[in-house]
Amino acid sequence: MLESDIITLDNAAVSSSEVMAMRVKIFFAALVVSFLGILEGAVMDEQKGTAEKQTAWEALGVSQKSYEEFAIFWDGLNKNTAKPGNFAVPRVVVWLNGAPGAGKGTNSIYVCDAFRITQPPVVTSSLLDSPAFKKIKDSGKLVDDNDVTMLVFKHILDKKYADGVLVDGYPRTMVQAEWIKLLHDAITRANQKSDFQVVILNVAEKVSIERQLWRGQQATANNEKVKATGRGEIIPIRQTDIDPAAAKERYQVFARQTKDALRVLKNTFPCYNIQADGSFSDVKAEIYDSLRKK
Repeated sequence: MLESDIITLDNAAVSSSEVMAMRVKIFFAALVVSFLGILEGAVMDEQKGTAEKQTAWEALGVSQKSYEEFAIFWDGLNKNTAKPGNFAVPRVVVWLNGAPGAGKGTNSIYVCDAFRITQPPVVTSSLLDSPAFKKIKDSGKLVDDNDVTMLVFKHILDKKYADGVLVDGYPRTMVQAEWIKLLHDAITRANQKSDFQVVILNVAEKVSIERQLWRGQQATANNEKVKATGRGEIIPIRQTDIDPAAAKERYQVFARQTKDALRVLKNTFPCYNIQADGSFSDVKAEIYDSLRKK
């Protein structure tokens, strides 16, 4: 070995090839450290983003699942619906709810009047008149949350409801109640304003069942007359309006699922509880008395 091939390093004799190997090791070690630093930063950014999302849905008091599904729905709704002149945020949205037979259809006109809403109510059950939905409704059960919500939300954001809309029979489940909160939040974050109000018509189970069956009796009598005379219109009859067991199940579905959903809304938006067990005139008077104090 020639003398020129020997390099003195820290008082030790090291060959030039060994020095090169050491330099390569140092280079790759530095490269690994740099990569790990970048990876750690990316992980921290992802964790930070996740934490921010968690804060968002926790702050709204909704589940992560509802938050993420609504985000997808709202994005699609904006892309498909928000065309110039065809999309509007209502001045006020009144969510009218109550047990079957509570008189939502009968009393909605008075609630609309109290909130100065001129458009006819959006009746959730009427939006679900397809044969598939009808079969589910006739059994007393509820239609899938996403299907109902998509129909309702798209409908109420039509420009004809810009001055206000009453929604009859929504929400029915906790998920639907969460989506109402998310809708209000999305509207607010879009720098727009919509006044959400909740009106609940309360009746006892016995009264609910009696009224459902009475409605079925009235519809049956009407339909027989129409068939006999050829004049008038046939009224659709639900199974729950002629079968006491189905009527009871319909009320109990409301009690099991919808009451908790309404509690969520009561803690978020102004809410008016109307006792609707009495006569039509008494209920009408209580509606005006309660809502005029708003």
